Amino acid sequence: MSEPPPDIFQHDQSDLVDRTLGDFRLLRRLGVGGMAEVYLAEQISLRRSVAVKILRDDAVSGKNNTLLQRFEQEARAAGGLSHPNIVQVYMIGQAEHLHYIVQEYVQGQNLSQWVKRNGPPNFLTGLKWMKNVAVALSAASAAGIVHRDIKPENIMLTGGEVAKVTDFGLAQLNEVSEEMNLTQAGTTMGTPLYMSPEQIRGEKLDHRTDQYSLGVSCYHMFAGQPPFPGKNSVSVAVQHLKEEAKPLSRHRRDLPEAMCQTIHRMIEKKPEDRFATFEDLQDALAQLDHAALNPAMADTFSVLGWVRSSLPSPMIAIVAILICGVAGMGVGRQIFRPIGLEIKDAEFTPEDTAAQQFARAILNSGNPAAWTAVFEKFPQTDEALWARLHLGLHYLTKAPSDPVKSGDTFQKLIQQASLNPTENHDVLFLAYLGRARAAEDHGDGKYRDELVQTTLATDFASEMSAAVMQGPDVLQEYRDRLKVDLGI
Repeated sequence: MSEPPPDIFQHDQSDLVDRTLGDFRLLRRLGVGGMAEVYLAEQISLRRSVAVKILRDDAVSGKNNTLLQRFEQEARAAGGLSHPNIVQVYMIGQAEHLHYIVQEYVQGQNLSQWVKRNGPPNFLTGLKWMKNVAVALSAASAAGIVHRDIKPENIMLTGGEVAKVTDFGLAQLNEVSEEMNLTQAGTTMGTPLYMSPEQIRGEKLDHRTDQYSLGVSCYHMFAGQPPFPGKNSVSVAVQHLKEEAKPLSRHRRDLPEAMCQTIHRMIEKKPEDRFATFEDLQDALAQLDHAALNPAMADTFSVLGWVRSSLPSPMIAIVAILICGVAGMGVGRQIFRPIGLEIKDAEFTPEDTAAQQFARAILNSGNPAAWTAVFEKFPQTDEALWARLHLGLHYLTKAPSDPVKSGDTFQKLIQQASLNPTENHDVLFLAYLGRARAAEDHGDGKYRDELVQTTLATDFASEMSAAVMQGPDVLQEYRDRLKVDLGI
């Protein structure tokens, strides 16, 4: 493959915004993956929004023509799949030395993002998404297509929270014909976390490898962490090959035992020990429609499930006691509202991962030090951004509120998120909403109006005018009030 013109790849990738590739004008970068950068684009002829995945130059450079041909064949096969739970592939193309895929634009978030924002879902919601993905993969299997890269990031959730599988075909570029070299440069944690043992060994794959990856993704969805969360690619791969996953019921005691058994069967080491077909898996999921939750834990909520996944089992009783204590304080605060007690700040022991630190902060959500620990100990993570958002909301909604500290926290969040505005678009929107609300509460109407008129109403016009907004209730209510003020 000849080298691309210097004006295409030697500039920041955001320079591709406003470029036109054939019939498609790139509007905004939505995200970056290991194989492609994703842009929101307008299909000019049909005046519709689409997602354009542009294969990264470092992902295809050095690849032989046979591999690219295999990728194109698989992308075309995926384009032949028409199913409500599969993100539709419209076409593939090449322009200006860029290989790209045009597909349906799903306005929503992926499963990984959803869990980070909300914690693990309740049983019925998770079951619905499992069914959505299982029926999608059943349709792909019937067409002879193996996805090879099922993971939470490739499960999109629409505004109506219907799950749709995306990225059919992209995994072909990572396909190997021999056992993976997990120490090679470029191998990321995102690759082996959800891989089947046979995929790690480089063996021939069939639909059962997708079933395994879906099982691992569902375990992660319900537990708040994957079953094998090693510190590097090699340790994760070894666990997939040799270790048994900790029982899911230890993380989520509210789940029906039949659900836990179903997921553990999906992640059996040997393909022949899993469900023989996706139809068999669908039958097993259908029988869970009326399964009873564990009566002892029927009142469990998702955040508690997330906390359980992040703390050692012996601490579960302590956690329950703490939560009861916090709940009691909440009742007391309502009865004796003028006192306005606040949890005393404390140091927090560093956790092994940002997700675990974030889970501990949720447990101690009334303590600013808990949220501060997340972005101080894990500053370059998504959890750090969301921890700052929660801290700003804490100062905004506590009694009495502190709009100065709240505004300062939201301003620092804006500065941090603005370092990568495309990737952090959603959290930037919420941060600007919070900053405007803090300015209003502080009596700085001029600055509040400036933020609303010059930033929220322009840079975030689509989010401001959307019928449904995803975010904390206090910011949703504030946005809706601003919509009235702006006449939207």
